[in-house]
Amino acid sequence: MVVFFVLGHFGAYTFVRPYLEESTSATVGFITVVLIVFGIGGAVGNFIGGHTVNKSLRGSFIVGGLIMVASLVLLLTIGANKVGVIIAMTLWGLAFGLVQLSQINMTLSAAPQQFEAAMSLNTMAYNTCIALGALIGGLFADHVGVSSAVWFGIVLVALAVILRAVTGRGTAPAS
Repeated sequence: MVVFFVLGHFGAYTFVRPYLEESTSATVGFITVVLIVFGIGGAVGNFIGGHTVNKSLRGSFIVGGLIMVASLVLLLTIGANKVGVIIAMTLWGLAFGLVQLSQINMTLSAAPQQFEAAMSLNTMAYNTCIALGALIGGLFADHVGVSSAVWFGIVLVALAVILRAVTGRGTAPAS
């Protein structure tokens, strides 16, 4: 799940600037604002996740992933204007914050007695997937067009959601 999620997220996120420049003729100033909005959305997602992961860890991951897929679709559909971009990027940030908190708690739940070792493996996979996601997204952007990197993100995040939906029925993090 983490591999699909991180590949998809960073495959798309790495190309936010070129996508916005192409789709909205965005300026550097507007892109800066959009990235700040994304970060604020992420903080809100972490806050929400702080309340929801204890109620349903699996559900928090799935809902966050679905919000991310929806935000990427919105970016492609209403992202031709600046208001649409702000809406899509706010939701994307919120989803990212929620899923991040969920996946850390899933790691804790899976290996409560070896959390440090599990997190080191999680971090290794995460960092490797950041690089691979950017590489694969770049190949799509170069050969198919920059919007294809966003589609790459949609497909892989959706796969992460599907994988989480059909596996592991845990509902709360380990105490």
